[in-house]
Amino acid sequence: MNRHLLTITLLLAVPMTAAHGQSHPCRISGRVTTGRDTPLPNANIYLEGTVEGTVSGTDGRYSFTTVKTGTMTLVCMYMGYRTNTASVHARPETEVTVNITLKQEIVRVRGVTATASSFIAADEEGVTLTSLDVVRTPGTAADIFRAIKSFPGLQQVGEGAGLFVRGGDVSETAVYLDGALIRHPYKYESPTGGFFGTFNPFLLKGTYFSSGGYSAAYGHALSGVLAMESLDLPAARRIGVGAGLAAQSAFLSVPLIPGKLGYSLSGNIGNSKMMFRLNNSRREFSRFPESFDVSVNTVYRPTAASQLKLFIFRQDDTIGLLADDPDYTTHFHGDGSNRLYNLRFTSLTAGGLFLTANAALSDYRSGARVGVLDLDTADRLGQFRLTAQKTVSDRLTLQAGADYYREITVISGTVPVNDGDVSPDAPGLDVDTDYQSSRQAGFVQLNIITPLRFTLIPGLRVERESISRETHAAPRFSAVVPLTSCFSLTAAAGAYHQYPDPVYYDPWIGNPSLGSMKSRHAILGAVYERDETLLRAEVYGKQYTGLLLDDAVTNLSNNGHGYAAGIDLFLKTRLGSLSGWISYSYLQARRKWLSLPVMTSPCFDITHNLTAVLTADLPAGFTAGMSCRLASGKPYSPAADRYNTERVPPYRNVDINLGWIHSFTGSDMTICYLAVSNLFGRINIFDYIYSSDYQRRCPVRSAFGRSFYFGVQVNVG
Repeated sequence: MNRHLLTITLLLAVPMTAAHGQSHPCRISGRVTTGRDTPLPNANIYLEGTVEGTVSGTDGRYSFTTVKTGTMTLVCMYMGYRTNTASVHARPETEVTVNITLKQEIVRVRGVTATASSFIAADEEGVTLTSLDVVRTPGTAADIFRAIKSFPGLQQVGEGAGLFVRGGDVSETAVYLDGALIRHPYKYESPTGGFFGTFNPFLLKGTYFSSGGYSAAYGHALSGVLAMESLDLPAARRIGVGAGLAAQSAFLSVPLIPGKLGYSLSGNIGNSKMMFRLNNSRREFSRFPESFDVSVNTVYRPTAASQLKLFIFRQDDTIGLLADDPDYTTHFHGDGSNRLYNLRFTSLTAGGLFLTANAALSDYRSGARVGVLDLDTADRLGQFRLTAQKTVSDRLTLQAGADYYREITVISGTVPVNDGDVSPDAPGLDVDTDYQSSRQAGFVQLNIITPLRFTLIPGLRVERESISRETHAAPRFSAVVPLTSCFSLTAAAGAYHQYPDPVYYDPWIGNPSLGSMKSRHAILGAVYERDETLLRAEVYGKQYTGLLLDDAVTNLSNNGHGYAAGIDLFLKTRLGSLSGWISYSYLQARRKWLSLPVMTSPCFDITHNLTAVLTADLPAGFTAGMSCRLASGKPYSPAADRYNTERVPPYRNVDINLGWIHSFTGSDMTICYLAVSNLFGRINIFDYIYSSDYQRRCPVRSAFGRSFYFGVQVNVG
């Protein structure tokens, strides 16, 4: 359960050219630090106009020689920090010491990359969620998806990890890993996403999340974006093993050639049988949830200015449980298999052009069987992505890119004729979907810092899809206006579109002629940051058009529409050994879509969401944490003609945890942990399932009352 999120970085470097034929070169050395005098490794240091330079080590120190003489400019660069320069005078047989301080581009990170509505999870200054927060936040099970749900703008729809963002469905949030779009990012997939995220945070160095107004670099998403970065080249050999009530894990990282070639291996086995039985789960399983995943991450640096990364991932899961209904009893059986192969290349040219290219192939297969429903899905996605970024001047950065996606989905089996009636004797309809689509996209955006220190980011994304033959031009714009050194105003607006899931194109149950769904975002916000206190407030509005709507003639049409509006508040601070955050969201969402023929609340219209998290560092290596989550009840339909007019009781939950961190040899770290979920044993209700005549109903309850989880993690190296 111990997960490590490393600093969000792109390892930028410039190759060092050896001096030939010079017997008395000049040596230039020094140390690179942040504004807090913290060593900054892997910073790129070079002489302007040359390829002579190096990268800083783990202690921030650097050293290289040059045969050039005279006064030159030394440049120090690191992604996410402001480039710094220094004048050096090189003479033969001398050594010049230049210590460099880089300051993080807080305005750019929060106002540009993370304009309005964005958060970054990484171990860096000025960000809002660190790796330690993810691991220590009670109730998240060290899952990055669950941790992000503690941010404002996300709705508490069920017990799982699904990201419902600002009045949008879980399918409207795009998930990326190392630039590759992940079509199936959850374990134990369900209509509400899944119970856990597919990728163990142990594999990640950083995460960027946006709940709206995201840049032109991202497409095919109506509501939100989650972009994750995997670990880079390991600096030292590390071995880790862990065992908990429901999972066992192992981790190995090996630098084969220090600073040049290395790999990381990770494996996890999940078997929840003991956990469910020990905690007297209210669910009845025919097969307890089981999962297995393994990953290999190989990193090679051909030069100091380039990096090649191959990430291979495999994950399998299976589950079987009783499906209660007032009219019948049956069992659900589900299984999933996920494969990802992603090759990524990054390079910084001598001219300062930063290039990123990746080619990826994902292969997902699943089976779902409950009553009359019997579906097998095979989904394969091939993609290529190229981006280029050039800092033209201190006030102008240009970014452009192109994407290509080729998706092939085959769905076969039987679905119920009447939506939602999956009883074993219900009438069924055969499904045989053969979906093949390609999308091409290109984008360009500018990062402009005006003389008044305003940051403006205009952008444009153009995308074409093969089935609908639609071409969309989607303008985006965001801005940051710093009023003082601690206080800024933010704004973002843009047009977004997304194509329906492949099953909706089936000629028997869907419509092969469907077009894209569209949304427009408008966001205004304010940010106050001083020392370790961050306060953010935002108001937003979203308009949806072209949503899917049931149609008596064509099965489905693009005649649905809706809107969402709300307010998000976020406060994070630290006081001595105590740290924590509070997030609150107010949401009003209405939609006419799918089986809702009138404008009404969708199931994810959760009016109020409040999360409070508190963690404490205690003596003798102990840590403790508590989280409290409150949310309005989910809408439901109490009668056939009353669409989502009632709500289930409010959601309430309190989780606590206790940890102990100790090193026995000085080169190891042992972590013991105990977590208590749903401390007060409240049984939350997430929905009601009605009989066909709406005379009887079954509540969908929490899987547990009060539950316990414990384990140990040992890392060496």
